[in-house]
Amino acid sequence: MDEFLLWEGKANLKIGVIKLAGNLKITNKKIEFTSSSRKIEIAMNVVKNVEIVKKFIRRIKIETKEKQYLFFVPHPENVVNLIKKFSTK
Repeated sequence: MDEFLLWEGKANLKIGVIKLAGNLKITNKKIEFTSSSRKIEIAMNVVKNVEIVKKFIRRIKIETKEKQYLFFVPHPENVVNLIKKFSTK
């Protein structure tokens, strides 16, 4: 199956106490975050879990076997549903 874009928008990635502003792109094959200083690609087939974490601000938590990522995006429910639909668990 060819790769196609599902969602793209502004996002912040939280690493420790640092938040990186950038762009999040979700395709049927991968999740890609790009900022001025960092690029992260997560293949859909390595996503173990994805959920919305609620504290003061709702964010998306994406877990793989090795790492955990926290993203701040507008309308996180829509993004989580897309990732759940295309990730293999």
